[in-house]
Amino acid sequence: MTKRGLGSLTYGHVVQPWGRGAAAGGFVFLSGIDGATDEQGRPVPGVAAQTKVALDRVQALLADAGADMDDVVQLDQFVADPAERTEYMRARDAWLSEHAPRLLDDRSYASLLVYPRLATPAMRVEIRAVAYVG
Repeated sequence: MTKRGLGSLTYGHVVQPWGRGAAAGGFVFLSGIDGATDEQGRPVPGVAAQTKVALDRVQALLADAGADMDDVVQLDQFVADPAERTEYMRARDAWLSEHAPRLLDDRSYASLLVYPRLATPAMRVEIRAVAYVG
């Protein structure tokens, strides 16, 4: 089994201080992906908007690694404020119903954690994904 890095993570033209993740043994492991800024580096306000940006990025990064949302076996979801949990879940479920309805129906991805100290105060959501591509 060979591990391979998935390369640098960039949002727009800004290289992030962490990588995309790694692939090994038929699995793709994405690093924590956020939606605090858009592809032009502008702030994305609010949990719902950041959730959409983060999930769009997760989907694109999985595709770059040869996987898709139907291959997801785990999503570690971090929300900065317990008061934002319901809004996050509503935005996540709306996104999944459009882009990954099987995953939403299956609900096999499961882990939602409240973690008040994400990387920056503006970051409201972070998502790590694991996909199995065999």
